[in-house]
Formats: sequence, structure tokens, C-alpha cells
Amino acid sequence: MNKISAIMTFLWRKWKTAIHSINSGIAFVLMTFTYVIAVTPVALGFRIFTKDVMDRGLGDPHAKSYWKKVVREANADEIRRVQRQY
Repeated sequence: MNKISAIMTFLWRKWKTAIHSINSGIAFVLMTFTYVIAVTPVALGFRIFTKDVMDRGLGDPHAKSYWKKVVREANADEIRRVQRQY
């Protein structure tokens, strides 16, 4: 009985090693496929059709600060508007 258990343990460990290597190969192929098919066209589209999506330009070099002014809405201080978020 002990001999069969040792053989089964040996076979199980070899099986796990083989399956893990196959799984790593499949994961690499799927992740590469996902990146090439999904991420690359979106990045190229943004690069072609927009100037700067995040507006990373520093603006006026003589400005004291690069913070942009926020335009407040007329009813920003009304309690009913604050209670109703959307």
C-alpha cells in the first residue's frame, strides 16, 4: 500500500508541474492577446484623435500657480442642492 501511495504522489507532483507550466503559457498568450486587441487600439485612438486627454500642459510660464480656477455654480451654497447630490 505504501508503494502505491509513493507512486501516486510522484505522479501527482509531475502532473501539477506539467499543468502549471501549461497554465503559465496559456496565461501569457491570453494576456498578450488582451493587451494587443484591447489596450493598444484605445491608446492609439487617444493619441491620434486628442491632443492631451489629461490636460498636462503647464500653461503660462509666468503664472504664480498652475492651479486652475473652479467656476462655482450659482446655487452651490443652497442646502437643498447639497442634500441632492445628483
